Amino acid sequence: MKYLITLLLLGTVPLLAQDISVTGTVTDDADGQPLIGVNILVEGTATGTITDLDGNYRLSVPADATLVFSYTGFTPETVAVNGRNLIDLSMTAGTRLDEVVVTALGISREKKALGYAVQELNGDELTATQESNLVNSLQGKVAGVLINSSSGAPGAGANIVIRGITSFGDNNQPLFVVDGVPIDNSTISGNNLPSAGSNSPSSSEQSSFTNRAADINPADIASVSVLKGPAATALYGLRAANGVILITTKTGKAGKAQVSLNSSYGVSEIAKRPEYQQVYREGRFGRLRFTGSGSPLRFQQFGPKVYSGLTPQFDPIDDFFQSGYSQDHSLSISGGTDKATFATSFSYLDQEGIIPNSTWSRLTGRLSGTVKASDKLKFTGSVNYTNSGGNKPHSGDKSILSSLSYHVTSFDVNDYINADGTQRDYSNGIIDSPRYLAEFSTLTDDVDRFLGNMGFTYEPTDWFTLSYRAGLDFYNDSRVRIVPAGLDLSSQVGGFIIETDIDQRQFNGTLTLNFKKQLTERIGANLLLGHEMNERRSESTNVRGERFTEPDFYHLSNTEIGFIDNSKSLRRIVSGFGLLSIDFDNAIYLDITGRNDWSSTLPIENRSFFYPSASLSLVLSDLMGLPNFVSFAKVRGSVAQVAKDTNPYLIGTLYGQDPAFPQFGTNGFRLNSVFGDLNLKPETTTSSEVGLDLRFFNNRLGLDLTYYQQNSKDQILQVPVSNTTGFSRFLTNAGEIENKGIEVLLNATPVKRGDFTWDASLNYTRNRGEVVSIREGIEEIVRFEGTGGITYKLVPGGQVGDLYGYAFNRDDADNLIIGSDGFPSLNLDTLVKVGNALPNFTAGLTNTFRYKGVGLSVLLEWRDGGDMVDMGIRNSIRNGLLEQTARRYEEVIFNGVTATGEPNTQPVEITGETLYRSFARYNGAAEVILEDASWFRIRRVSVFYDLPKSILGGGKFISTARVTLTGNNLFINTPFRGFDPETNYLGSGSSIYGFTGLQTPGVRTYTASLNLTF
Repeated sequence: MKYLITLLLLGTVPLLAQDISVTGTVTDDADGQPLIGVNILVEGTATGTITDLDGNYRLSVPADATLVFSYTGFTPETVAVNGRNLIDLSMTAGTRLDEVVVTALGISREKKALGYAVQELNGDELTATQESNLVNSLQGKVAGVLINSSSGAPGAGANIVIRGITSFGDNNQPLFVVDGVPIDNSTISGNNLPSAGSNSPSSSEQSSFTNRAADINPADIASVSVLKGPAATALYGLRAANGVILITTKTGKAGKAQVSLNSSYGVSEIAKRPEYQQVYREGRFGRLRFTGSGSPLRFQQFGPKVYSGLTPQFDPIDDFFQSGYSQDHSLSISGGTDKATFATSFSYLDQEGIIPNSTWSRLTGRLSGTVKASDKLKFTGSVNYTNSGGNKPHSGDKSILSSLSYHVTSFDVNDYINADGTQRDYSNGIIDSPRYLAEFSTLTDDVDRFLGNMGFTYEPTDWFTLSYRAGLDFYNDSRVRIVPAGLDLSSQVGGFIIETDIDQRQFNGTLTLNFKKQLTERIGANLLLGHEMNERRSESTNVRGERFTEPDFYHLSNTEIGFIDNSKSLRRIVSGFGLLSIDFDNAIYLDITGRNDWSSTLPIENRSFFYPSASLSLVLSDLMGLPNFVSFAKVRGSVAQVAKDTNPYLIGTLYGQDPAFPQFGTNGFRLNSVFGDLNLKPETTTSSEVGLDLRFFNNRLGLDLTYYQQNSKDQILQVPVSNTTGFSRFLTNAGEIENKGIEVLLNATPVKRGDFTWDASLNYTRNRGEVVSIREGIEEIVRFEGTGGITYKLVPGGQVGDLYGYAFNRDDADNLIIGSDGFPSLNLDTLVKVGNALPNFTAGLTNTFRYKGVGLSVLLEWRDGGDMVDMGIRNSIRNGLLEQTARRYEEVIFNGVTATGEPNTQPVEITGETLYRSFARYNGAAEVILEDASWFRIRRVSVFYDLPKSILGGGKFISTARVTLTGNNLFINTPFRGFDPETNYLGSGSSIYGFTGLQTPGVRTYTASLNLTF
């Protein structure tokens, strides 16, 4: 509470003082047209803004500050303020591009000075996507990044991996930092299963939970920098071993208060679906089936033929899924004077999904401010509140989509409830109604989150700056899971209810000392020294009640059997770090960093560890003469090391409560089955990176190439041990992963003539991850076993993402071996490598066209390679639903050879029993169920129109108005036959790929929005 009070009081500080206000207009020197989106930063800080639709800007700065103006294709300008309130600037197409970006610890630096790859997107690019989840808004725009949405449900989580998977476990997500303060982006699945009756392999499959970065309102974001390699992230320490998503939020500007209002409305529909056969109706062996009472048994679709006009026919997919709807409104107010600025915003998002009864909403409020107490002392702070939650559709095993994958086409999926409110049974109790599950098997969540930070900067001289920033991230996630009696999932426990309460709190404090000195006329140096402390506390309480005593009263007090579980954890990291930057003639830049972390989760002897980095940038265009068509040329290189620790309380021998207790008033505890290595060391990743940055034809064409290699050693994982030890697994360091990759960024302005501009941007990524080694004596690590035996496992010498499964028996010439029964058969004795889940390459191409006040932007995406299995495909094959099972009751001769090598000549009849329902002959074969998930898609098309000022009354009240129409996921071309393969069966936060389906399918959305500024 004391942290919250401090942060709330900070919000009143901007009212006590004011800052020098600088305004102006930035135009193109060639034609006098305003430049939209020019990046303006206060040199040496993260304070800045961008120009609006009329090229205007407003910024609160110190009177002696220096402004850096940068814009793609134009020569950057550095302008001293010298106490002026009006600074207009005309920018010219330059001979080089000195773009300024935000780097680690929120330090703004010229991009040319960096010896590593950094990619930055401005906030307008993100809000234009109309994505509610920040992570999804980065799709197709950043090289080296792999993003997957967990599902198409409202509030669904999203997964992001930078430069490949570096850990055997699930610790592969980047660190998220907002305004210099690390925040939580975890996805917590919890435990949503009863004590008996479910065969789900993991509770994380039960719902598509939200990653917590989705709590951020995209309209509050000024820019996002993606720090990819260890050299870029080394100053953030072990939490940044997987990269950093560095978010800078919007700040107030000195001058007249500015009001911005954005409203959007959208509709969504299923983007892609499997095709069903319409030739045969329900039944088996070509006949209808009936229950013992004589009612039709509508389960399995191997019955008689469909006769038009006589046989009832439905489309369970089209009939079940509905149109989704969304509305998003945000209001922001900002302003200030030369001594203080403020920015406040409010937003409300409401979504209804394509599955009935699926919802998610988000309400945010934010207040930030800066105060210049004197010429040498400045205070900053912000507080952000978010409330989010809704009803999450049950997914995974025994779920809505699982039931739908069995549902026959001769029974209406929406005829699901009896007059007394009970489930209408169409399958004699074999499977639940998906529509009934959607309405009555519910999981609601309600998240309250506070993000706040406060800090100061003290600059007693022009060569020394002292800064401190403290941040608090706290949220409570309250969940209620209700499953009535009479469903498959609750059949053995008489219905159940689970109430979960999750508290997460993170405190981070960072102190930096910055020394800047021009050593000679040609050599400059900057030394940054810092100290950081990070503390994370978590607590989870799970209360489950089973066997409801009174129907339709879903409360813990109405259950016969109760279970309770509570867990707490505390971890701390204390760090010291330094950065030495040296520049020679503003053309050669050398950075050397060092950081030491002390982690509470490791053994005392190993909890202190140091890792360095070094990077070099050579601006060739400033060092030598180059042809006139070369505007800018730079080579860069870096070497770096980062580390990862582990979760708390995993070292040595631990005890936990025995689930069979308490009994007769006595509690009981038992030894944990996992023993933690007393000499456990941190995982370490050592990387090297080289790059080339070229600009041609007055910056009309730009090329950025990067090659990297990362070796991640001392992997922390659990390995199996003999039960005679008293344990089943041993947590230790065991293994190495090597990632190699290429990143390409190509930017061009093919046409710029008069009022018409065409800009294009292409990014390309190719990454390969190899399992170099695993601990001696361990041949493989199985990460997940899916349907049909498809298994994700790690094998020394293999690739990360390799999938194993059962293959048809073949001879040395790759001919199918046909058995004596005339059918091909699987080799069920061993799993063989059958594919890889990760893509060969990914690419995104954005084309943007502008003519006066009209604009069109099109984002195309490619993903080549990547094999996936739909976790519901075997259900639909065995039940004869899919189009691929329509070929029946005909005599065929399978191409292949007999066991003696002779060509097969034996005819057989294809039926449901002889082929499609057989695991050993068909539906267990990787060749049948594992599919190529390559795709090309039109990710996004956006059309906007800026209303002329003549319509707006000269801009006296409404300064600008923009109408935008946006379509997301408009077209998908893929050989994958199921739903959109982009969704991940295991949800966000998982590092296991290759499994999709049994989640809410991906959606196509259409959105109309109106943006007004006053």
